[in-house]
Amino acid sequence: MKLISHRGNINGVNPLYENTPKYIDKAISLGYDVEIDIWENSGKFYLGHDEPVHPIKLKWLIKRINNLWIHCKDFNSLNELLETNLRIFYHQKEEYTIISNNYIWAHNIKESNEKCIIPLLSKNEIKNWTPTKVYGVCSDYIEFLKPPINNSEYEELDSAFRCFI
Repeated sequence: MKLISHRGNINGVNPLYENTPKYIDKAISLGYDVEIDIWENSGKFYLGHDEPVHPIKLKWLIKRINNLWIHCKDFNSLNELLETNLRIFYHQKEEYTIISNNYIWAHNIKESNEKCIIPLLSKNEIKNWTPTKVYGVCSDYIEFLKPPINNSEYEELDSAFRCFI
């Protein structure tokens, strides 16, 4: 199952840092994909949930093409990014939204399948979710869905860090 950080958050909502390039890159470095919010204004792209805040270049998006799920927040960003191979989608309050790579962003988690990405944005939604076969989950608490380390991985980490003791 694909684990997708919501705006770079992995262990709770952090409005000060979410949708910022460094925060997004940190989530990617930890092994997560990231859902981001994009705006376009006067030929320039911006990150930001409620408004365009943090300027970024198309090159920045393309460099992270394999790790980003791009929520276009306005018509201009949707129109401009349609010409790329980036994974993009646009929605307001729809239960289902088609993503440009033929997956489905499904807010109705009761009717979902292996082609769906479902948002579980709170700890309670994660706790109350009965795992079903979905392609991915997007969450501000995505760290809670990461599989636990098995014993052999733990032993490798333990021996690697002994040199610091």
